[in-house]
Amino acid sequence: MSPKWFIDEVQHAGKEHLDPSQVARYDEKIPFDPSGEVETLLKLGLADEDTVVDFGTGTGVFPVAVSEHCDRVVAIDVSETMVEVAREKVDDAGVQNVEIVHDGVVRYEHEGSPASFAFSKNALHHLPDFWKIEALKTIGSTLESGGILRLHDLVYSFDPDDSHDAIESWLERMEPTLFTEVELHNHFSEEFSTYGFIFESMLQKAGFEILDSTYRDGFYAAYTCEWQG
Repeated sequence: MSPKWFIDEVQHAGKEHLDPSQVARYDEKIPFDPSGEVETLLKLGLADEDTVVDFGTGTGVFPVAVSEHCDRVVAIDVSETMVEVAREKVDDAGVQNVEIVHDGVVRYEHEGSPASFAFSKNALHHLPDFWKIEALKTIGSTLESGGILRLHDLVYSFDPDDSHDAIESWLERMEPTLFTEVELHNHFSEEFSTYGFIFESMLQKAGFEILDSTYRDGFYAAYTCEWQG
């Protein structure tokens, strides 16, 4: 059982991940082609006997795609609505080796053999910085020594002195999308993206070695990390 002072991850998940009407159009709003990430994991050594854990799986796009290349996929999401959609997607695909788990990134307790790979996309920016590290510790605890984490998130790589201009410019670029103005503004007022130099320190303090980091457009980051535990 988790301590009573643990974060309620559902309360931080965001309406777009909880409301059935919004979840129904999630793949349209935030399209994701997982083929590039699957190819990256294959290049990093993903093999038929491996276990992959997907933290913050959303609608289940990634676990379905990676399932044919490994033995077991565990896909975790804190939103019951997302879990229902992901299970439906897995069933429709006829996939037998994907387990959908309704749980948070921080609270998840892995069962079975340690995973060789972990994946997470746009999940940790919903957590304050203390809980980001707790989440990274949880992710690490699922991995075998030398296991690989492939992580994408909204991370700031602009200079702190340029923050206002960078954010206003990003908002202008995002206006033609399917997001409402309120949803876009909420990312800064209610969610917890952090700077890349802070996030890299978090990864290292949590027990990961950063093998590769890529920053794009001041707001998007991807990391390949090796668990040193």
